[in-house]
Amino acid sequence: MSGGPTTNRPLTKTYCESCRKLFTPRDPMQIYQDRYYHPQCFCCSQCGNSLAGKPFYPKPNNQFQCESCNNALAPICIMCNQKIPSGTTAKRYKDRHFHGDCFRCCKCIAVIPDGHNFVDMLDGRFQCLTCSKHVTGMYQGKEHAPCLENTYGEITMVQCDQAGRIPICDKCTRPVPSEEEAFKHDTRYYHLDCAHCNRCRKKLLRIPCRKLGSALVCHTCS
Repeated sequence: MSGGPTTNRPLTKTYCESCRKLFTPRDPMQIYQDRYYHPQCFCCSQCGNSLAGKPFYPKPNNQFQCESCNNALAPICIMCNQKIPSGTTAKRYKDRHFHGDCFRCCKCIAVIPDGHNFVDMLDGRFQCLTCSKHVTGMYQGKEHAPCLENTYGEITMVQCDQAGRIPICDKCTRPVPSEEEAFKHDTRYYHLDCAHCNRCRKKLLRIPCRKLGSALVCHTCS
C-alpha cells in the first residue's frame, strides 16, 4: 500500500498522466513515482473516488485502488472463509486461496510447508505424506507435487491479481515487481537472477528442471 502522492511542482511543461492535458501554473498537482496527475484524475479505478492525500494500492496499466475497494476485492480463504488482506502470506492451489496458516494436514493439523508434497483427499481436505501413510500406499486421494517431471519454465511478464497482489520469489522470498520479467516454473515465480539450480548453480531459463523438496534443480542434478 502506498501513501498519498507528493506535490512538488516541476519547472518544465508537464502533462497529466491520466487525461494528458497540460498543467497550467495554477493547476493543483499530485505526483506519484515521477508521474503527474490532476487531483480529480488521481482516483480509484473501481469507485472513482479521489485518492489525493489518501492511502492507495497501485495496479497494472497505471491504475490505482482505494483501501476500501482493495479490501473488498481480496480473495477468500477456502478454509476459514475469511479474506486474505494484501501483504498476508497466502497459498493458491487449483485456483483456491488459503492463508498460509490455514493450509494444514487434516490429521496432525501441522502446516504443510510451501514446496512440499501433500495428498489431496478430494473432499476439500489435505494430508501430509506422513499422515497419509504414503510409504505403504494406504491412503485415499491423490498425491500432489509442484512438478514431478522435468519441464521447461518460461520468462513471463508479472501481473498483479485482482486485489493488487504480486507474487513472491520462491527462492529469495522477496516480491517480484509487477510489469517486470520473471521466470515462472509451474505455478511459482522467480527473479531472473534467482532462477538457477540449487546444486550446480546453472541458469534454468532454457533448461528442463523440477522442484525437489523446497529446491529447484536442473534435469542433470535431479
